[in-house]
Amino acid sequence: MPKSDAEKAAEAQRVQQVQQRLAAAKTTRDQRKADAEFDFWADVAAAIDSGEVKQAEACEAIGYGREYVRRQLIEHRAQVEARAAAANSDTAD
Repeated sequence: MPKSDAEKAAEAQRVQQVQQRLAAAKTTRDQRKADAEFDFWADVAAAIDSGEVKQAEACEAIGYGREYVRRQLIEHRAQVEARAAAANSDTAD
């Protein structure tokens, strides 16, 4: 038996709500992954910058090549600056 218009509308609304919930969950997951990645590279940068380890020793510990780590640290430092600039602009408003 075919569904009534009310049943079709209810089903469409239910599907839309689930899709919105899943999209929000994906956004949360992506943000958490980005935050974890930022924190990881902050730890690596801090260990190298403080002199606890040399870059080559850090690379050995984390299993990445020196060039990759160098590029990630450059990107991380740019993110730090961007976050600081964003925080400064938020407080200036």
